[in-house]
Amino acid sequence: MLFISVMKDNKLKTKSSIAYEMIREMILNGTALPGTRLILMDLENELNVGRGPIRDALLLLENSGLVQNIPYKGAIVMLPPSLQEMELIYEQRKHIESALAREALLKANNKDLDKLNKIASEMEKRSKEENYFFHLDRNFHRVLYSISNMPHLQAIVEHLMDFVQIFLTDRKYSEEQIEIVNKQHKIIIQAIQKKDVKLLQKTIEENIMIGLEFVRDEMQHYIRK
Repeated sequence: MLFISVMKDNKLKTKSSIAYEMIREMILNGTALPGTRLILMDLENELNVGRGPIRDALLLLENSGLVQNIPYKGAIVMLPPSLQEMELIYEQRKHIESALAREALLKANNKDLDKLNKIASEMEKRSKEENYFFHLDRNFHRVLYSISNMPHLQAIVEHLMDFVQIFLTDRKYSEEQIEIVNKQHKIIIQAIQKKDVKLLQKTIEENIMIGLEFVRDEMQHYIRK
C-alpha cells in the first residue's frame, strides 16, 4: 500500500527509476531507518521489481547521498546530517530559494497566483488535522519555485529537502506553528502580487529558518531516542 502513489504513473518510467522512487520513499518516510542494510532479495520481494533495476536504484541513491555502498556489507541507509551540516544546508537553501522566489516574482502571472492561493487555502483548511503538514509546505514551495523556470536550481533544492524530510516527514506541528507558516505563505503571495522583492526575500528567509528550528527540535528527539 505504501507505494501505490509511486506506481500510479509508472507506465512512462523505467524499472530502475520506479525502484529508485520506492526505495527513496522508504528512506524518507522512515520505513528504512538510518543504518539499515538494504538487502537485494528482500527489496526484490517487497517491491516486486527485479534485482537489476534495484542495483541501479541503489547506485543512484548512493550518488544522492541517501545510501552508502560498503564493500562486503552492501547498501546501508546513510545516517542523517549532523546539526552543523543541517545548519549549512539551511544557509544554502536561503540563498538558492531566495533567488528562485525572486525569479518567480518576475515571471508570475494571474494563473500562477491563483494556483498558489489555492494551495495556501487548502493548507489552512486541512492543517489542523493534517499529519503531514511538512509535505503540504514542501509542495507550496515546489509550485512557487516552478514558476521561476529554473529546473536545475529547483533540483538542488529538492535534493537538499530530502535530507530535511528525514526529520520532518511525520512531525506533529502545533497550531501556533501551523499558523505562522500559513501566515508567511500569505505574505509571500502578497509580495509577489505587489512585486515587492524585499518583502518576498525577507519572508522566504524567515519561512526557511523557522524550518531549521523545527529540525533542531526533531534532532533532539532523535538523539534522545
